[in-house]
Amino acid sequence: MVKKKAALTILSEVFLLLATAILWIPIYYFFIGAFKTRTDIVNFPLAIKPSMITLDNFVYTFTKMKFFSALKNTGIITVVALVAIVVFASMAGFAIARIDRKLFKFIYSALITLMVIPFIGTVIPLVVQSVEIKTYNTLLGGILIQVGWNLPFAVFLYTGFMRGIPKEMEESAYIDGCSMYRMYAQIFLPLLAPVTATCLIRCGIGIWNDYLVSKSILNDAVTPTLMVTIHSFFGERRTEYGYAFAGIIAASLPIVMTFVSFQKYFIKGLVAGAVKG
Repeated sequence: MVKKKAALTILSEVFLLLATAILWIPIYYFFIGAFKTRTDIVNFPLAIKPSMITLDNFVYTFTKMKFFSALKNTGIITVVALVAIVVFASMAGFAIARIDRKLFKFIYSALITLMVIPFIGTVIPLVVQSVEIKTYNTLLGGILIQVGWNLPFAVFLYTGFMRGIPKEMEESAYIDGCSMYRMYAQIFLPLLAPVTATCLIRCGIGIWNDYLVSKSILNDAVTPTLMVTIHSFFGERRTEYGYAFAGIIAASLPIVMTFVSFQKYFIKGLVAGAVKG
């Protein structure tokens, strides 16, 4: 019996190692491809030698895709949208979790329902609306769409977390003469660090990697974003793999560094929001 369990454990570990290796193959492929010429990528897709290594892809990519201009536009959209999402979602989550009224329950149910609507089905109405309210081809238009689209998930996350905070803490604050707004700002907000980190990373990755909204709302030449400029290397007749791979690595570094810095809070907040909700 013991030998059988040991054999099953070894087999499961081998299977997991093989599955992990398979998942890492695409990452390995585009990472080494960023340091090779297009000819070497096509002829030797998974091989890398010192003679193949070149930094020309990065030099060309930073110049051709106007990297810093695209980085600025992507950064503005991401940062401003995340600030708005955290502020509005935390306030909405506080109201829904603490105010026992049918109206707030209805709003919460409506927000949860919005989470299942596919974004692709809303693109045309959003473009028409952006033209009508004069936000088309502006960073503000992209920010508003990102805030509206990510708010339901953020409200769901904050509401679940706040419902797990003991009501005795709230009652003690009321006895001490604390108003609702002061209680939210001085008692609840300091406790929201884990769920805020989760919200920032979860929503931030989606906003940073967005292509559809930027392509539909913004001008590729005036207000390009990172994903739109990277996609320009994939043509109908010819694809510059090396330039695209170099652009992907450059665009991924900020978000990877952010995740590494906040991964402890990300995991803690995600578990807390799921269990307490």
